Amino acid sequence: MKNSAILLLCMTGLVACSNLSEKRTLLAAAGFKTIPATTPAQLAKLNSLKSGKVVPLVGKKGTVYVFADTARKALLVGNSSQYEAYRKLKVSQQKVDAKLLDAQVNMDENDWNVWGSAVGYGNGWTVASDPLYHYN
Repeated sequence: MKNSAILLLCMTGLVACSNLSEKRTLLAAAGFKTIPATTPAQLAKLNSLKSGKVVPLVGKKGTVYVFADTARKALLVGNSSQYEAYRKLKVSQQKVDAKLLDAQVNMDENDWNVWGSAVGYGNGWTVASDPLYHYN
């Protein structure tokens, strides 16, 4: 069970952090606007921003939050309330991902319960191709 918990934490972190498509979806759902980079100056500025991260930019009209999507040559822009909505959606999605992964791990464990101790469940696994394993 301890290994399952560690696996769950690692997988949740990888899923939540690495899926740019999911991040784009969450940003759009939070109300961020997509602004395509159409000029060389816009492309240069887009490429100078940290790709894949939402970063605050402070200007004359206040703080805006931007996400540089260099793969799609676009900038996603939101205000502070949209950024807060994005953060809440991100936390909700991480919880859903964690519950899904936990359910998958538990299903795997439950599926093997039907075999009981015959396959060494809970006491270490025995593999049929193991030369030290003898069938009774």
